Amino acid sequence: MLLRSPFRFYIRKNWRPFALGLFCLLVTNTLDCLLPLLLKEVIDALSSKKNFSLIYQPLAIYLGLVCFVAIFRFGWRWAWSRYHQSVAEDLRNRVFDKYTSLGLSFFNRYPVGQLMSLITNDINTFRMGVGPAVLLFFDATFYCGIIIPAMIYLSPTWTWKTLVALPLLPFFVAKLENLIQARYNLRQEKFSELSGIAQEIVSGVRIIKGYALETEHTKNFNNVSREFESASNKASYAQAALEPVMQFVVSTGVVILFFVGSLDVVKGTATIGTFVAFLRYVQKLSWPMSEIGFGMSMLLEARASFARVKNVLVEPSDIPDEGTVDPIEFQSLEVRSLTFSYSEQREPALKNISLVINRGEKIGFFGPIGSGKTSLVNLFCRLYESKHGSLLINGHPIQNIKQSSLHRIFCLVPQNVFLFGDTIAYNFALGLESPPETDEIEIYSKRVRLHDEILATKNGYETLLGEKGVNLSGGQKQRLTIARGLIRNAPVLILDDVLSAVDAETEKAIIDTLEGSVLSDKKQTVIVVSHRITSLVNCDRIYVFDNGSIQAVGNHSELLTASGFYRSIYQMQMTEAIQ
Repeated sequence: MLLRSPFRFYIRKNWRPFALGLFCLLVTNTLDCLLPLLLKEVIDALSSKKNFSLIYQPLAIYLGLVCFVAIFRFGWRWAWSRYHQSVAEDLRNRVFDKYTSLGLSFFNRYPVGQLMSLITNDINTFRMGVGPAVLLFFDATFYCGIIIPAMIYLSPTWTWKTLVALPLLPFFVAKLENLIQARYNLRQEKFSELSGIAQEIVSGVRIIKGYALETEHTKNFNNVSREFESASNKASYAQAALEPVMQFVVSTGVVILFFVGSLDVVKGTATIGTFVAFLRYVQKLSWPMSEIGFGMSMLLEARASFARVKNVLVEPSDIPDEGTVDPIEFQSLEVRSLTFSYSEQREPALKNISLVINRGEKIGFFGPIGSGKTSLVNLFCRLYESKHGSLLINGHPIQNIKQSSLHRIFCLVPQNVFLFGDTIAYNFALGLESPPETDEIEIYSKRVRLHDEILATKNGYETLLGEKGVNLSGGQKQRLTIARGLIRNAPVLILDDVLSAVDAETEKAIIDTLEGSVLSDKKQTVIVVSHRITSLVNCDRIYVFDNGSIQAVGNHSELLTASGFYRSIYQMQMTEAIQ
């Protein structure tokens, strides 16, 4: 129902604050519309020059109504704020949950800035539509439903004459609706594009400055900014036409009233109090007319924003979590005739891959950059889905394994380091069910030769990291992510080319850690992905990748004899190391 009728869905979901807000609004408008009638009594009493005490009672009632109007106005604002803020929270959580359920292929298609704009700007725009815009329509309806009968009560003739132009409004609004909708859609698209470029510039500011690209990127940003400005102006032009027309209708009614009402007052068929009260009602109609214009603009903008949100909510997950198998322990991983292609590429990233990895083995994936190593380990963790071939965990197809079980079995330390803007200790404990003791964190920190460097910071392990760990060096960030993977002690640890950013001495210390404490009981399986053979020398088995295929398999000694490709790369790397 949310996707078919989002407004009705959220009104039903939050009916208590919604109903309370409407009740308080109705009482507020009813009491407010009684004030001109009391004003009429006071003016008529004064103009008749009778007993001055006759005005005391209506003035006292007037003052009391003003107090109640203030109380109930506070009530509807409080209740309505709870209603539409709850709507925004629920929809925002739904979009975020959808983000987390989608595979990496979805995020490869959309810029980060666009996704951020959707979960912040578009949802806030929808909140304004489902909250304040709906409120404005109800407010206008209540006002018109109370004011027009009051006007008829005072003078039916004045009423139809002053409101003669009112039936023309719906035709004008309907004519503008499609134009406003289209222009709001264009404005939101340009805003998303602008957000994406801004996010990219901020994230890549070091590269931009390093290559002296400030002028080029500034020019590009300014061009998109001008396009957004133009789209915003076009949307504003269409929106701006609504309110003046509404006000024109009301102003026309005021002019007509002075022509027809003043004659009746002069003739004595209507009192001055009646004229003033009727004038107040006509002037009060200007607010509901304006509300309809404001509300229509916000409603159309909200529809455009929800259409964008809906596109994400209906996005089919390329990796559905429909598995029922929950392995207690990891025993084996088998790949059978697997071929995989990224959607944006014609050539397969992996071609007819077959291999078996058993519990307790240390496996190496070697090959040049772009040979398919990372693609394969991403498939192990089911970050992507392959349509050709099969991948089995303990003999079960990976699609039958629960996602939560896969996350427990595999710990992937990626080559692209990401640290959260929190403490160093928090980043160490990421993904653990319960925070580890400080002593345990220090043990793993020492294993990657990071402990002393952390203690040298101002607050040690409680030091706050900047965005993406900007206040750490590349090697420090890489070692922290390795320690974060080690401390999880997952059944299968995957190190995806993570040793490339550390020096040879640190690399040896980390390899010794894997050889010693990690593999001593032969319970943990380790997969080391690297284009540096020194990281793989002690692996039980090394798979040599080239151009998406496995070219050779064996341990280091066997490959030096059997694979000319492996041997030539090894000799070249050894020569470079000596030099």
